Amino acid sequence: MSGARSARLARAFRRVALPLASYYAVTLVLPLANGAAPSGAFMEHALVVLVVPPMAIILGCAVHAIAHALARLWKTTSRRRREHGPRRPLFRQAS
Repeated sequence: MSGARSARLARAFRRVALPLASYYAVTLVLPLANGAAPSGAFMEHALVVLVVPPMAIILGCAVHAIAHALARLWKTTSRRRREHGPRRPLFRQAS
């Protein structure tokens, strides 16, 4: 991973740190405080709660990076088309 990508990913995690901490507090800390720790279902729930949000953040960053790269590519190709005019066909059509 390049430095720019990892910096963007770190910035995304910093941006969602407070909402993510609040989510973890409500979905993990409160049930633990109420005695849900011995439950096997809680352990499965805790695993999903801990894994899915970071994966969603990473997926969102990847989708954003791909969309940004495609937009940049579209912008450069449309600029080239404007500078060089319309493309001519390689072969003439038979009449």
